[in-house]
Amino acid sequence: MNRHSFQPLASRGRHVVVAILCTFAFSSVLTVGLSVWSTARSKNKAAIVEVAGRQRTLAERYVEQVVLAREGERADPATIAQDLRESGRVLLEGGTAPPVAGDDDEISLPAEGDRIARAQLEQERRLANDLTAAGAAILAHRPVSSVHLTAGEHLSRGDATDKLRALAALESNMALNATRTIAQATDRNIQNLIVLQAALGAGGLLLSLLLAWGLIVITRRQTAHFRSVVDASTDFVMVFGPGGCRYVSPSVSRLTGREGAEVVGEAVFSVIHDEDRAAVRTAAKLAEPHELVFRVLDASGGWRVLEAHVSDLREDRQVGGIVLNARDVTERMQLEEELTRQAFHDTLTELPNRALFRDRLDHALARSRRSAEPLGVLLIDLDGFKQINDSLGHDAGDQVLQEVARRFLAAVRGADTVARFGGDEFAVLVEGADEDQAIGTAGRLLEHLAAPVSVAGRELVLSASIGIVLRDGATATGEDLIRHADIAMYAAKENGRATYEVFQDEMARELGALLGIEHELKLGLERGEFKLHYQPMYELSTERVIGVEALLRWQSPTRGEVPPARFIPVAENTGLIVELGEFVLREGCRQAAVWHRDESVEHDLVTWINVSPRQLVHAGLGDTVRGALAETGLPPHGLGLEITESAIVEPGTNGERARRELEELHELGVRIAIDDFGTGFSSLGQLRHFPIDAIKVDKSFVQGAESDAKDATITSNLISLAHALGVLAVAEGIESAAQLDWMRQFGCDNAQGFLFARPAPAGELYKLLLDPPATPPGSTAVA
Repeated sequence: MNRHSFQPLASRGRHVVVAILCTFAFSSVLTVGLSVWSTARSKNKAAIVEVAGRQRTLAERYVEQVVLAREGERADPATIAQDLRESGRVLLEGGTAPPVAGDDDEISLPAEGDRIARAQLEQERRLANDLTAAGAAILAHRPVSSVHLTAGEHLSRGDATDKLRALAALESNMALNATRTIAQATDRNIQNLIVLQAALGAGGLLLSLLLAWGLIVITRRQTAHFRSVVDASTDFVMVFGPGGCRYVSPSVSRLTGREGAEVVGEAVFSVIHDEDRAAVRTAAKLAEPHELVFRVLDASGGWRVLEAHVSDLREDRQVGGIVLNARDVTERMQLEEELTRQAFHDTLTELPNRALFRDRLDHALARSRRSAEPLGVLLIDLDGFKQINDSLGHDAGDQVLQEVARRFLAAVRGADTVARFGGDEFAVLVEGADEDQAIGTAGRLLEHLAAPVSVAGRELVLSASIGIVLRDGATATGEDLIRHADIAMYAAKENGRATYEVFQDEMARELGALLGIEHELKLGLERGEFKLHYQPMYELSTERVIGVEALLRWQSPTRGEVPPARFIPVAENTGLIVELGEFVLREGCRQAAVWHRDESVEHDLVTWINVSPRQLVHAGLGDTVRGALAETGLPPHGLGLEITESAIVEPGTNGERARRELEELHELGVRIAIDDFGTGFSSLGQLRHFPIDAIKVDKSFVQGAESDAKDATITSNLISLAHALGVLAVAEGIESAAQLDWMRQFGCDNAQGFLFARPAPAGELYKLLLDPPATPPGSTAVA
């Protein structure tokens, strides 16, 4: 770490204090330990000196005992000899010295460590052994000269007792020498201990002084750094005392554009906002509250928002006041306000969003329950808005939404809430409104919306579907009202759009049934509950089967056989029609390929498969068709696609892409037919340039031709139109011989219907392909 770096909370100062304490503790422990150790050694040395001195007494006592025993007196020289030898051993090797009767008790001694004293004690031990051996010889009436002396002493001739006394004197002198050596060593140890303790004390004191000096240096340095930090800090520090503000940090002067002396005392309150001044005064006197937000006038004349923490340091003798430590939170407060606004408002239209609408709805419900006043919720969905985004782009769509928001605001009362839920979905909260007033609001919304809108150089006429729900009980929640309004809006769309519907309980039951069908449709696809039936198509001129139409059938395990009219619209609305369509396409191509490979079946048989508008605009239809043909081996001319009129006039890029894909498939050899012709909105210009092979006249005209002159005329004209375009005319839904006769008279090319055959599984239809009837039913009635 750089030696100039500053960390106010670093542990260097604490380390110095800890080092000082450790130094004192170490010195004290070492001094006490040495003193204890020296005292213990001195105590041991004293015992050693005592036992060593006792050896002289034991030697003299032994001589006396031997003399008494020799003269026949009562004595016990053997015990004295044993004590003398054992004490000599203990002095040298350590252990417990035996007690001496009339003198002292047992004494525990450590082994002698001093080299000189140890040599003297070894010699003393040998002398003691020689003394006791000589005494034993005298008592045994043997000459002392027969004793082998181990200490190397030389005894003069003379009486045996004199020799014994000489050995005792030598032993006593050697014990005395050892005692003197041990005492001198003890004195030296004590002197050394005194010197060592003095050195330790002086060294510890010097080291502590050095560490204390270092602590002072570090403290001064940290104080200087703290002052620099406070001076350079953007935080605002103010210290209040009895006379007002006693100190302000330089940051306060920089913020207010005034010198520090100009904002101390009572002057500091002149830069605080009038509405916040009382709260700051209270905090400066009572240290309450601990958190405070107030505004300060800056040098530019604007108001800055400060957030302060209040600390009561009046008991701190270094401060003696109340400290306000504040920071500028102006930008944060502005950001919070903006985030709050964004959290509850739609950024595009500036209208309240779903969250704010829900909050206002909950409050309105609470008021409505207390006052028993009515309340209404309108949910609005623009009709066909997706086409605007697809054809004109999302920027144009955003402009439309902004204009719609302005018109909706102009159509409601000032107390009403208009919100945007997202996409092209809006909601209106109408308080104090009964059913008639809620319907009147819906009518004004549609009326304001009906005026043309100029966007991207084009005039657009907008419409919307509106669902209305009224509070229908004290237990209804805001979520319930929104859900019911959504159901009513869905019903408005089902009823033709550009209108409104008031929620009824039956709508919820119907929606629940539809949702149930949707769920079962998904499961049915996974479980393989769908099958294809086939209905033959006859060529009227040759009376032979030239094609079959693949029709989807659903055998539900819970609902039984579900009619296509029941589940196809649900699949269309939910998007499941795309998956169902792919299943029909692949399964139809597979079965068609089986028939195509069968030599018993006409090779020019065409299998026609219906393609829904959603399938057509869904990207990848061309790839799906080509993949199915490749997988099954069916030649392209064996497949026909039936599309509705509305699908070929789909505006925008999706429609253009779909037309290109159909053109590519037609060039590949796939047949194209317009289904339910006469019920859509296609123009002759589009039909003229569109790649089609056949037009299928809707059964409503075919079946009405035998009883209604207008339907007969329309059917005849549609067939003529098909021939004028150079395509085949196919009559759908023929159920009687009379209808077949009219189609022949009109010159229709092909026909299908229950009169010929009902849709049947592939196995049953195969029998018809192998053995077709001689003439189609009803042909005999034709002239």
